[in-house]
Amino acid sequence: MLEPRDQIAANIRLRRIGNGLLLFTVLAFGAKALIHTEVQARYTPIVIFHAAVMLAWLALFANQASLAAWKRFSVHKALGRASIILVAAMVVSGVIISWNIGQELGRFEVTIVNVAAFVTFVPLYVAGIHFARQRRIHPHRQAMLIGTLALMTPAYARVIQVIGLPDPVAIAVQLPITVLMTLSYEWLTMRRLTREVRDMLIYSVAVIVVMVAVLAVFFV
Repeated sequence: MLEPRDQIAANIRLRRIGNGLLLFTVLAFGAKALIHTEVQARYTPIVIFHAAVMLAWLALFANQASLAAWKRFSVHKALGRASIILVAAMVVSGVIISWNIGQELGRFEVTIVNVAAFVTFVPLYVAGIHFARQRRIHPHRQAMLIGTLALMTPAYARVIQVIGLPDPVAIAVQLPITVLMTLSYEWLTMRRLTREVRDMLIYSVAVIVVMVAVLAVFFV
């Protein structure tokens, strides 16, 4: 169990990570839209809606850490309960867009990558809620962090595309970023690898490995 002072420090670190992910995502997609202007033709209402709810999640992720650091726990809990609506909107719109990309553009690899992201995120989100109800705060924070990192592949892909590298590099980038960021936060907060975080990280990495295997079978 962390001391109150250490709890505040852990939440501040998580807030900084959340703000960093939000800023990175905005810059990545903004650069892609400005440099490859042809993609703007695909900004249909559902794509715009999906972008809005995904950015809302990143903003909520950072804000929840701030609220916890400021000890505004009642607001934190209320937003946590309401987040199920946001998550449902993210998943439904994301699956629809992923399916459309596969059907209309023939890019089923994008469909697989996006579905894998939600296969990671949704169970970790549920686990995070479970940990919060049990007042197991550290695994709660890490579940939300690892789950959110799983959603970052499209942002990595936009940067990779802007600098002219092949799309699969985004997956190669995702794995070390997820592992290093999770373990760094774990060490700074707990000074050791806890069992819950180990298991959640193994699950996240396993989904990536399975995803890569599926992509290799169908597209290589």
